[in-house]
Amino acid sequence: MNKLPETVVSLQMKQTGREVPQPVADEANKGRAVLFEDVLERCCGTGRWQVLLVSYMSITWIILPTFSMSMMFIGATPAFKCADGFDTNATFASLPEDTPQCHPVGNASAPCSRWVFDKSVYKSTVVTEWNLVCGRKPMLSMLQSVLMLGGIVGALLGGQLADRFGRRPVFLPVMLLATVCSFSAALVGDYVSFFVIRGFTGFGMASMIASMFVLVTELSDCEHRAALATLVFLPFGIGIMLLAVASYYIRTRWLLQLALAIPCVLLLPNFWLMPDSPRWLLIKGRFPEALEILRQGARWNRRKMPSDDEVLKMMSDVRQTHIAREEALRGDSRDSALQRVLALVRTPLMRRYTIASTFIYFAMAGSYFGISFDVSQLSTNPHLAVALSGVMEIPACLIYPLLNRFGRRRCLIAFLFTTAIAMFLVFVKKDATLWLVLGLVGKLSVTSALNMFSYVSEYMPTQQRGLAMGLHQTASRIGGAVSPFVVDLVSGLHELAPSAVFGAMVLLAGLAALLLPETAGKPMPETVADVEAADHRRRPKKGAACELTLSDGSVKTGVTSS
Repeated sequence: MNKLPETVVSLQMKQTGREVPQPVADEANKGRAVLFEDVLERCCGTGRWQVLLVSYMSITWIILPTFSMSMMFIGATPAFKCADGFDTNATFASLPEDTPQCHPVGNASAPCSRWVFDKSVYKSTVVTEWNLVCGRKPMLSMLQSVLMLGGIVGALLGGQLADRFGRRPVFLPVMLLATVCSFSAALVGDYVSFFVIRGFTGFGMASMIASMFVLVTELSDCEHRAALATLVFLPFGIGIMLLAVASYYIRTRWLLQLALAIPCVLLLPNFWLMPDSPRWLLIKGRFPEALEILRQGARWNRRKMPSDDEVLKMMSDVRQTHIAREEALRGDSRDSALQRVLALVRTPLMRRYTIASTFIYFAMAGSYFGISFDVSQLSTNPHLAVALSGVMEIPACLIYPLLNRFGRRRCLIAFLFTTAIAMFLVFVKKDATLWLVLGLVGKLSVTSALNMFSYVSEYMPTQQRGLAMGLHQTASRIGGAVSPFVVDLVSGLHELAPSAVFGAMVLLAGLAALLLPETAGKPMPETVADVEAADHRRRPKKGAACELTLSDGSVKTGVTSS
């Protein structure tokens, strides 16, 4: 690995001073601070390297439905009857049709202690294994909620750790944790162990998402960021459909979970293939490591790298600019964990963006899981319902041309309002076909909104990006944990009441999206000061360019439509 030249070392020694960094020395860049996008474009650009990396890392999204959606089948509740007072060998079919479910025959005041289940559809589920019916039914809901609660912890810690130690060092350990939990869930035979494993699974899943998605957005330039960040979600829909197929043919709980765990082995090559974020390494002053990753990208993209001295000089300029802007905002170049957290709400714009986007993700996730798990709204056949739900995920991953054409904020608002309208229209007529169509429209639109996860990365600064992603994942997990209880409690008032609740939530989220900035065609901010400064600039008109001035004086442009 090449040593840093003395000029770069001397610049790094000044990083705690108060001097404003000098711009790149050539005339084309005179008076203009160098951005990481300039370094990326000058070294390797965006091409085959990023596409191959993102394609492989997206395998993670095929596996994620086995964690988050599998309870629709492993937690299915078949028809059941109370077997108290009957022979110990009694079966569901042998008991009278009018046998009560939650109390013995002739004694409505006594709780049932033994049940028999209809095994014509499912041979076994967690419900049949541990009798999670009647008074024990909340224990079933908690198995889904604990996944989300573990996800909350994972999202918060994963974002913090990714900002502190890097994207790759966080992803790999939690990837192993999720893999071990997947196999363990198939082997345990008691409720408590399964409950604990579900919690650790949620922690690993959320931490993986927090670190991997930030890495994907930081590997691309502003012109291709939307495409890469939305296409990475494409395998999620395929994973949902594969889950429906697997559960259709495998009706035994532990066998199904074992089959769903086997694909986790495909994640192990990440130990050799996954790089860390060159943007994060640069900001942390780890120039040689960032240079080596960019050199690898240049080889794959068949680009000729400039000299090491030239690249290191540009990196130093970006680093110095980052430090100076942070110091101008807070007066201290040292950043503690508390300072990074407070930076999310320290300035007016950061407060607005953080609060608005946190509520938006809470509402979107609540509606997403509410529609997905309320299978009766989509179809009387749960396997068909999940398959159709997966189909809706695929077009929702192809929205990036819309994001570049109309802008991020406009698309987000449109998707949220469309979901709200679909949820409210179910009250027009009681018709199963109409409810199915509107449910699919709502699922498509809210999934499209959720797939704009890169939007958060584009207006949050580098030092807070992982933390912000973790915060919004936390809000999403809370929404996902609450939504099953909303369906269970509110549906008692009216069968369509949950649709009204979720419709109102996404309607408010659409209004909150008006408070967010437009980011199409703009470089991602490095510091909180960049976020504040961007608000004072005139927004680009339709057809304006995202300009990256290169060290040789040429200009690379990407057209925006915002």
